[in-house]
Amino acid sequence: MNKLKAVFWDVDGTIADTELCGHRVAFNLAFKDFNLDWYWNENKYLDLLSISGGFNRIMHYRNETHSELSKSQCSNIQLRKSFHYKNLIQSGKIKVREGVLRLINELSCFDIDQFIVTTSGRASLEPFLNTSLSSHLHNFSGVITYEDVSKHKPFPDAYKLAVQLSKKSEVNCIAIEDSIIGVEAAKAANLNCLLTLPPWVSSFQNITRKANACVNSLGSGQNPSTLIYGKKLISNNVDVEYLTNIIN
Repeated sequence: MNKLKAVFWDVDGTIADTELCGHRVAFNLAFKDFNLDWYWNENKYLDLLSISGGFNRIMHYRNETHSELSKSQCSNIQLRKSFHYKNLIQSGKIKVREGVLRLINELSCFDIDQFIVTTSGRASLEPFLNTSLSSHLHNFSGVITYEDVSKHKPFPDAYKLAVQLSKKSEVNCIAIEDSIIGVEAAKAANLNCLLTLPPWVSSFQNITRKANACVNSLGSGQNPSTLIYGKKLISNNVDVEYLTNIIN
């Protein structure tokens, strides 16, 4: 039986609903600062989530709209976006998702290594880590961000780096993700993966079936997890026993 030794956490949509209420709002504020007529509504932003990394999304949208913005200008927009995102984080508007802190604590009690593996830039991530996640940051053995790899999700580079840093075998690790590209990155790195659907998903029909299991959330005492597919939950919530069951 494979023992669970490391858990790799995605951030945006997985640990917290940072996407629609955080990053999207910050992008639109940055666009306004640069007098652009760009505006990403919720549907457009959800489409853009198939592009990994904020700068890459700006570049993609620039090309899509045939804008004459230079790569340098797009980089400046991303920097301004990070400024607004930091302010949103510090205002307390970004909340950790239900069940996340419970599971982080439980994993720590079992001496299971935990790493953050995200395609967000470090400048965008650190304000969240130092506010909403500050009381639990000591439970993490490492943080991998956009700057640490050249190819981003759905490429496996970030997860391969996480495996390397953890010094664990892939069979003893699991990734927790919320997106198609995240699941694809984990599977391409030969990792098992739990898909926890982001809060904005309203239909289960078009979700990826590539994860080992899928739940609507990690669950809490008040709001237990609902299994979408995969091995049956052992308790009402995603816990160490269930994650261990997934990797076996």
